[in-house]
Amino acid sequence: MLASITLIIIGFCLGMTAALLISKGKIRRATTLKEHKKDELDRNRRAHYFTQVGTWDWQINADILYWSDEIYAIFGYQIGEITPSYQKFISAVHPDDVASVQSAEQACMRGDKHYEIEYRIVWPDDSIHWLFESGDVLFDRDGKPERFTGIIREITRAKKTNDYYRELAHYDRLTGLPNRELFDQRIDEAITRAQHHNSMLALVFMDLNTFKPINDQYGHSTGDQVLQALGQRLKHSTRSIDTVARVGGDEFVAILEDVKRDEVLKIVENLRSLFLQPIAIDKQLFHLGISIGISLYPDDASDAEALIHIADMAMYQAKQSGENNIRFGHAVPTAKPTQTKAE
Repeated sequence: MLASITLIIIGFCLGMTAALLISKGKIRRATTLKEHKKDELDRNRRAHYFTQVGTWDWQINADILYWSDEIYAIFGYQIGEITPSYQKFISAVHPDDVASVQSAEQACMRGDKHYEIEYRIVWPDDSIHWLFESGDVLFDRDGKPERFTGIIREITRAKKTNDYYRELAHYDRLTGLPNRELFDQRIDEAITRAQHHNSMLALVFMDLNTFKPINDQYGHSTGDQVLQALGQRLKHSTRSIDTVARVGGDEFVAILEDVKRDEVLKIVENLRSLFLQPIAIDKQLFHLGISIGISLYPDDASDAEALIHIADMAMYQAKQSGENNIRFGHAVPTAKPTQTKAE
């Protein structure tokens, strides 16, 4: 009898020990799982922080805006430094971008399209940063916008990189002026605008007459410095709506938009004076000559190829007639079909 009781007690103790061990194992596993989830959340937070991605949630009717911790840094604040609100957000958007941001928001709240936009913000220290933002609207039962949620990503560095490569692709390395590729693009755009506004534009071809002797006598390095100085002069002395491009070694082109016929010559004479002013390099004065040809839209032609041909021919005529001359081109007459008598 005593032996049976002893066995029962021993069995009970072993069972309790096993239960305790199992319970501890479950607690340990649960703790490990919680720690794993916490670590995962921390990793996500760190990833968002270092990739500059934040989330936001705007309760539209109550005008309550939630920012994740990352967005404070994206907008130039310490976490909790300000209370987020739509007014705080829109006041941080660059003044030139406010209209496009609000237009994109309204389109999404109408259900027209997904919200996705790039825009600039101004930090409290007045530095400018680029953001990419996307989001969607949640609608209530009546189809009215209720919540607007989305993400924001800092893209300033990427923008600068893209701008750098765009600069290489579209701008002349020496002068900083638009190159041939960008000129081709801008002349087409200028013609489209002129058609839309029923206005005139002038295409001005300019060719340096005395640049080769500078290269031959003083070397290409000095010639490059002359071109750089000329580029700076042209960039800072022309109208903001006009384009001056370097399309060859010593060839330049200007697109003069929204001009009157009687003011074209005056603008071109001002351009010519920029070329004729001496350029000082290492205490040496260099004098340039220039020949200029002009074609007009729509008087001479209505497409880029014909305008270029007419201006180029006019420039050649100016060069043939002497130094520093200006010539207007003329529309190329189209041949009339030959009529034959019916037999």
